[in-house]
Amino acid sequence: MATFQPVESKLVLKLQTGTDEWGRPQVSSQTIRGINSAAIADSVQLVASALEGLLAYPLYDTQKQDTDSVLAV
Repeated sequence: MATFQPVESKLVLKLQTGTDEWGRPQVSSQTIRGINSAAIADSVQLVASALEGLLAYPLYDTQKQDTDSVLAV
């Protein structure tokens, strides 16, 4: 049986930097590495909300991205 081994977790903040000629949002990303893989959604959202006030653009989306290795047992 195989198991997952956490390798990396990161917080990706998507920022709306403007709109294109059709009114669709233009989005850029800021990535913060070293996030605890066990972090729950409420904690991630709390951190993103706290950081939003320090950013030059409004927060468009928040993502927690986990990378795991598959280990054969």
